[in-house]
Amino acid sequence: MTTIALGLTAACGYSLYNLFSQRLLRSVSWMTITVAMFATGIVLLGVPALVVDGLPGRAELGDLGLAAVGGLLYTAATGAFLLALRVGKLSLVVVLACLDGAFAATVSIAAGETLSAAAAAGLVLAAGGGLLAAVERDREATPGAERRRWRFAAGAGLALVTAVAMAVVFVAYGAIDAFSPLTTVTVASVAGLAVMVPIAAAGRVLFPPRGRAAGIIGVSVLDMLAFLAASAALALGPVSVASVLLAQTATVSAILGFLLLRERPAWWQTAGVLATIAGVSILAVVM
Repeated sequence: MTTIALGLTAACGYSLYNLFSQRLLRSVSWMTITVAMFATGIVLLGVPALVVDGLPGRAELGDLGLAAVGGLLYTAATGAFLLALRVGKLSLVVVLACLDGAFAATVSIAAGETLSAAAAAGLVLAAGGGLLAAVERDREATPGAERRRWRFAAGAGLALVTAVAMAVVFVAYGAIDAFSPLTTVTVASVAGLAVMVPIAAAGRVLFPPRGRAAGIIGVSVLDMLAFLAASAALALGPVSVASVLLAQTATVSAILGFLLLRERPAWWQTAGVLATIAGVSILAVVM
């Protein structure tokens, strides 16, 4: 019961983070939000990481390097995701970003892992659903007729970049066994902050606009709390139950987009969203 509660809390927390971040992005740079997220991660997780794992030693340099590289990739994923949220529909962007599990499964196949029939079915559902969700019809007026063509929905390409980057992050973090996720995320946050502070400073967006600081801190804390809930759910297990619940971030975000933002994807995009959620949930169970 505790795992279920924590898993649902994490899914809802991430979904609210997505919703509030999308609204903030109307007046705040994605770079400002990213810097705040990494700084919050260091403040909230740095001390617990030292208590649980202590200071990393020379024998752990390899895993520290993986955590840092993962942090750089996570920085790219975060930037792409926030940019996608700024221009795209919440219900589509989050679902496509949640295809990271499908891309991670693809990496496993490339590495020689054999998938079960259920995993293969989940992969097909996720890939096919993602394709349907990502495309839309573009109508252009032409002399004497209206021409239709297909194109990527706004933010879809960036959301897929997020999914690919996060899949690589998962592979890198899966190879770390010298310390807990607390230290992994702290190191990743330090690496991300080292990159983003100069970029944000050069763009003169290091500090938030007046009146937006509270909102930025709020979404940053929400993201970290969701991460802690997710980590606790996975630690308590069973992992299959926790993973399926965490995958429902896509479901909750799609519902929020439909109810609160009045988003109305085309019928094939709705079908794609449902198929993607089903495929991601299956992969979360069997992988």
